[in-house]
Amino acid sequence: MKIGVISDTHDQRMRILQAIKIFNKEKVGLVVHCGDWVAPFSAARFSALNCPIKGVFGNNDGDKRMHLERNGNFIEYYDEKMEIAVDCRKIFVTHGHLPQLLEKALRSGKYDAVFSGHSHIAHVKKVGKTLWLNPGSLVDVTNEKIKGMSIAIYDTATNKAGIIAIK
Repeated sequence: MKIGVISDTHDQRMRILQAIKIFNKEKVGLVVHCGDWVAPFSAARFSALNCPIKGVFGNNDGDKRMHLERNGNFIEYYDEKMEIAVDCRKIFVTHGHLPQLLEKALRSGKYDAVFSGHSHIAHVKKVGKTLWLNPGSLVDVTNEKIKGMSIAIYDTATNKAGIIAIK
């Protein structure tokens, strides 16, 4: 199964729609959000997905109750971490703002893949046998050194991922 991975959307409503268009075109079977949705009104845009969506909260998601009330009927929310199994792949998801939690998951050897965000820097790396994926952000310029928007698609069949630039 293809899994769409997104993070740090930070109320970028039009860019969220661009990402959804890509995920729907690629026929992903699930979308995972790694946190920093920010406002519940922008997360509501994900209702246009043609698949389920699950995600964790990040350090900028203050009103979790409002997220649950407004979007809990189609988004499966988790607090700071999520463990899922898809096609025999064990996947751990966290925002990344709790470095000890992220590091423990990466070093545990329990997971085929770990998805995180927070840094706004997209990457696909191996930590031992674990694939570590950060899909980047939908913010075009975070600071002078971090520029560009991106999402990712993870393939459970191959345990590989690719970063997709958003323009």
